[in-house]
Amino acid sequence: MSSLSLFIVSDSTGETAEHVSHSAMSQFESSFSQVTRFRYVDSEEKVKDILQQAALARPVVVCTLVNRNLRRSMALRAQKLGIPFVDLLGSLLELLELRLGEDPLESPGLNRRMDEEYFRRVKAVEFAIQCDDGRNPPALPIADLVILGVSRTGKTPLSMYIANRGFKVANIPLIPEVDPPQEVFSVPKERLIGLVIDPLKLIQIREERLKLLGLDPAASAYANRERVRRELEYASNIMSQLGCRIYDVTGRAVEENAQEIMDLLRG
Repeated sequence: MSSLSLFIVSDSTGETAEHVSHSAMSQFESSFSQVTRFRYVDSEEKVKDILQQAALARPVVVCTLVNRNLRRSMALRAQKLGIPFVDLLGSLLELLELRLGEDPLESPGLNRRMDEEYFRRVKAVEFAIQCDDGRNPPALPIADLVILGVSRTGKTPLSMYIANRGFKVANIPLIPEVDPPQEVFSVPKERLIGLVIDPLKLIQIREERLKLLGLDPAASAYANRERVRRELEYASNIMSQLGCRIYDVTGRAVEENAQEIMDLLRG
């Protein structure tokens, strides 16, 4: 496996460029050996300095600069130096400018303005934290979404991901010895999601978790085959009673499940 170094160049935080770069790299067996971020790049001097470093390191340079002069300057300098360079925003900005018939604002970070949407997302994250792992049952009726599942099905990561998109999410662990909170039975079934998983995969995940904690999986009921079967059967019965929409999370990324669920919420 080979590897590449990556320079992220942005006039804002660089999150967009880094996310797209890693998404592209995930299609290969190789990986980035080093990622260097250059944030808030707003001058010719900064561009020149970055490319001087790139001339020595020979990375792939990926930029998201909204200022067309800086963008073009960087592209020309990179070309002269023979540095691999990708401009993620330029072509799209120019196309939109042509189709809309207006000049872009060229103001960095506009998609992160502290507007009403931003504060809605902050409140949603706070709600998800307060209602994580079965806490705060009285808040369940006002949740946009309630996620149920046995331990290690990814309820918390999924809750936080969706909360970051502005939805109020609670999650409830289903344990045979503990009845689910009564409040969950008053939540409309279209707001209930049940997570299921292949038993063997769940055993593997739990065994790895126990090892991380320095415990012996063979000595714990947590990863015991019969215990896992019993938990999943119990969870299935509860989900059936509640009329949950079921999602099988076996081998699926949090992002995949989240997108499907958010499409449902928006619909």
